[in-house]
Amino acid sequence: MVQTMDRGVVPNANSILNVELDVKGESWMTFMRRLCAERKGILPMTAVFLKNALMNAKAHKVSYCISFFSVFLVVFLCVILMSTIFNLPIVFLRLGEVHNGKNDLALTAGGELHSASSLNYSIVEERFPLRDPLRGFHSPRIRFGGSIVKYSTCSGIKKPQDLWYDKKNETCRGGCFEEYCDSTETQALIVAINEERETRMGFGTSWKGRKLKKGEVILSIGVAAVANRTRVGDTVLLVAMLATPLRQLFTDFPSLTRNTRTIVALKVVGIVAPDRSKFDSDDFAVLDYDTFVSLVSEGFFPGHNAEDVKKFSESNPKSCATSIHFNLGPNDRTNTYKTTDYALVRLRISSWVSSIAEPLGFNQITVNTPILNFLYTVRFFSLFVELIVSIILLSLAFLSIMLIYSLLNLSIENQVYELGVKRMIGFSRGTLVFMLFTNAYAFTIPAWIIGLIAGQVVFLGLRSVVRDIVGVNLPHIVPGQAFGWATLLGLLLPLFGALLPVMSLLKQNLPEALNSSRGRNVGVLYKIERGGYSKSVNYMFFGIGTAFAVFGFMLHYFFPIGLMHMRLGLLFYIFFGVLIGMLAGMVLLSLNFERMLQMISSYIFFFWESAAVFRAFQNCLVSHRQRNRKTTLMYAFSLGFIIFITIAFQVQLRSFQYGIRRSMGAEVVIDFEGMDLFTFSKMAHFIKAALPQVSAVTYLSDTVSSGFNIQNVSLYSPGRYQGVFINSLVAISPNYLETLNKDFLLVKNYNQKSREYSISGAVYTAKRNQIVVSSSVFSTLKSNSLEDPEILVTAIMRNAGKRYVDNVRHAVKPCAVLDAAPQVSMTKFREMDGVVLTSYPSLTRFSGVEHLSIRSIKLTTVSLRVPESRYINYVSRVMEKYVRRNRITKTSIRDDDRTAQYLGIADRILGFFFIFVQVVTLAICFFSLLSSMTANISESSKEVGIYRCIGMTKFQIHRIFIWESFVVVIASGIVGIIVGLMIGYSMQLQNYLFTQLEVPFALPYTQLLIVVIMAIGAALLASYPPVALLLHLPSITHILRRTT
Repeated sequence: MVQTMDRGVVPNANSILNVELDVKGESWMTFMRRLCAERKGILPMTAVFLKNALMNAKAHKVSYCISFFSVFLVVFLCVILMSTIFNLPIVFLRLGEVHNGKNDLALTAGGELHSASSLNYSIVEERFPLRDPLRGFHSPRIRFGGSIVKYSTCSGIKKPQDLWYDKKNETCRGGCFEEYCDSTETQALIVAINEERETRMGFGTSWKGRKLKKGEVILSIGVAAVANRTRVGDTVLLVAMLATPLRQLFTDFPSLTRNTRTIVALKVVGIVAPDRSKFDSDDFAVLDYDTFVSLVSEGFFPGHNAEDVKKFSESNPKSCATSIHFNLGPNDRTNTYKTTDYALVRLRISSWVSSIAEPLGFNQITVNTPILNFLYTVRFFSLFVELIVSIILLSLAFLSIMLIYSLLNLSIENQVYELGVKRMIGFSRGTLVFMLFTNAYAFTIPAWIIGLIAGQVVFLGLRSVVRDIVGVNLPHIVPGQAFGWATLLGLLLPLFGALLPVMSLLKQNLPEALNSSRGRNVGVLYKIERGGYSKSVNYMFFGIGTAFAVFGFMLHYFFPIGLMHMRLGLLFYIFFGVLIGMLAGMVLLSLNFERMLQMISSYIFFFWESAAVFRAFQNCLVSHRQRNRKTTLMYAFSLGFIIFITIAFQVQLRSFQYGIRRSMGAEVVIDFEGMDLFTFSKMAHFIKAALPQVSAVTYLSDTVSSGFNIQNVSLYSPGRYQGVFINSLVAISPNYLETLNKDFLLVKNYNQKSREYSISGAVYTAKRNQIVVSSSVFSTLKSNSLEDPEILVTAIMRNAGKRYVDNVRHAVKPCAVLDAAPQVSMTKFREMDGVVLTSYPSLTRFSGVEHLSIRSIKLTTVSLRVPESRYINYVSRVMEKYVRRNRITKTSIRDDDRTAQYLGIADRILGFFFIFVQVVTLAICFFSLLSSMTANISESSKEVGIYRCIGMTKFQIHRIFIWESFVVVIASGIVGIIVGLMIGYSMQLQNYLFTQLEVPFALPYTQLLIVVIMAIGAALLASYPPVALLLHLPSITHILRRTT
């Protein structure tokens, strides 16, 4: 019976049972009108649809669990990853506070008042009262250098003031410590703070100090240990010169300027660990700000006028604040920094700083923003992490859409006969579409709810891990942004995933759906197209054209905007969008070799298989090629994406690690602002005697332009045909390059002397004026040989008032040309300036300073090689004690052990993260493979029955489908690995151009091993259960009569 009706006429909207068997000519617009007209009849059927969804879930438990897990996984990861992105700025903010101080703005005297040593805090209180919610969080400080002496080590005195007189009762202007005290003075940073106001503004994250009274002091552990193991309750002496920090007060009392030293007794009420969030030094002593002036006045020289000392002690300390610190309000501070866009943070902070600096006078102060300076150093990394996480989330969403599509399509293909029967009893196509969406959301909504709950629980655990590793406290509740995106993705994924199954449902042919006498497997597909003009739209061409047009417009419009406005985030997204498009294009291109790779994999892994089984699973690969191609596409794209992202992260991390270690060049490096050779000789003797763990010591001088009236240094070819500016002309020790890590030394060319002695030793040979240059300088000068002479020109300022410059020229020859070197900047890429290495005697000649001795040249770096890594930390601590004990100031000690520790933590965290993402992605791909193999085996039920009829064993049939799935996974895995490695290697080459660091390419062996293991496991798990279910039917007749 065929119902006849006019084409385009909408049936009765109140009838849910419309027998519509011949609807081939119905257009999309007619169908949409029909669907809208039937909504009143469909909605009352919701209970029926829900009941049908529950029945389907019970009947297809595996399919329901896979669909549920897919949506759950996307919602769960979206909560975690979006929470990570949302809280990433807070993590960087806390790290900046830990290392640079929890201080947004520090004001010191500068500009026209650069000669002043302090600011008047009373003006700040007047301009910005404490009730000001934006600029009312501020506090003053007085900081200067002083010494701490343990009072119990001094004998023969009754009170600290007795230290001003020696045993002959004669005055010692600097104090008579050598006569009375056994211990030496311990250098420390003395800081007077207002504890109440600094606590109010949140200055210091882990500071445990308390409100100090007059005469009380808090010492750092380092100062207490060096000062004869001072303990809480002991009395110490503060010895300091106050002429600089209290200069403003001394101007009112000229009689006191004869001797501004103070010796005052203090009671130790606390010993605390170093806290970089509050103080920028590990050796400090803390006093009370309000009582500071009256306290130090008690220790003045006894010869001062008593009346002046009394008036001085009554002076207001607010007029001599060496620095004034501001913080944003607690409610505004987190929101101000809560973005990974550094330009936006800088704009907010700059506006806030301007509102403070303008009323005080820009020309009278120096502005320092420690947190903003730290965020500047990590701006690229934060953007990169945000970008990678966003792309990973997008990739997982795409894979989940593909998986849901496969599962829903499988559900339709398994119910073709059942849906045909429902069509026969009068279900309309609109009713079936609504039923399909009900089935989709039957697993979506529970997965969404449980995913949100699981994400919140895991976020609490992640919060504890982050707090333990980096000391950062994240919020307890996931951000609303993460909740919103998780909800959006979770509820929209089934909608997008069901689009193609809906189209497949609408295209079903009813007679073929009701035909259960033959299998659904189709080996040959044919398509008939009408020649000439057609009204139908080619959706593939339309989609490709639209995609190219949109991509071209975005690239043409947004790329110049990103360049002009320096929107690094936008440029990064464009850059990675191009790379992802490149990856997708290469994966699609490689599908042309899909069958060839499957054949190669089959012969490599199954050459031993019997001819019957081998031929059978080859025929399965051909007949199931259309469905397997979806699985191949998912596997290849996901594996290529994972390997590419893994390599990208490893390249960034290894570049960072490589750059740090190359800049160090040794396991322990001590940096100085200027140390003479006499001090270094004493240090070298100490190292040789006390540290046998150190195998070699080398040193590097300061640049020749530092400390002398040298305007610039240039290097020219003969006739000044080519020239290059030398930004650093330094002297090296005879063992410099040979002592440092040779992994970072790349030599392009060297002469006979360098071969006979060494590269560093060649500059000390009898042949004068030997230098070592970079390949960049060598190529800029158009030099062809090391025998080509060069001219080194030193511009010396003879008369600064008349701007008279005298050029001193020296003929030089390079003894070696370097592509790269440790500790000094050497490169083969063209640069505007360069670095030249030479010997100490040559450096004195090149300086142009008459009668200059090499003893006058200062050292900036001393490097210690420690072969055994277990001793690195010990050597570093010993050298720290030596520097402190010998009062060598303005130094910093870097050791490779700390660097390796921090980089190792980052490497382990990122490695675990990417392995987790890979396992999750492969799990999603496995579910897609499982659905595809289930559909393949279900469609091949007739063939399985025939195999059993001709005598194949169950084990042989199992092998057919297991080998099919294995070959599909291996072939797609090869494609994904090759594409991922190619894109990753191209990114490494680009990184090499940007950073000029030749980081060796690291093959992700862990990821490759996981791919192979999971491929074998996926092949077994995806094929065995469906085949076993089919073979466990009572007889071959049941297999042949099985309908789908």
